[in-house]
Amino acid sequence: MRRGLRYASAGLLALTAGLALPGCDGLTDPGTTRPISRPVTVQGRTITTTTEVGGCQSARLTAQEKGKTVSLTLKVKSTGKSGEACPAYIGLSPVSTTLRQPVGSRSLLDATTGSTLSAR
Repeated sequence: MRRGLRYASAGLLALTAGLALPGCDGLTDPGTTRPISRPVTVQGRTITTTTEVGGCQSARLTAQEKGKTVSLTLKVKSTGKSGEACPAYIGLSPVSTTLRQPVGSRSLLDATTGSTLSAR
């Protein structure tokens, strides 16, 4: 019976390690594109929104400007080092991008979903 307990403990430890360390290899993580689900604000040429990030994550907002549209892409990337434990929390992080030209009459689009975004 002790042998079975030892294997169960090892399995529990592996499961716990897997839950504590997912996606903590910042060297190979290209980032995950996410839909923009929070309000977008425009001030001059700067566009800002917020997104949820976890312990070893960072977020980046980029824009592709065209004649009638500005397409926004939100990417979340792991920043932890391989084997490093990441804090188990989620918080809101502001992300911004600066355009070459003000938005003006152009439409804001979420590049991930194709949805039109309203700005404040």
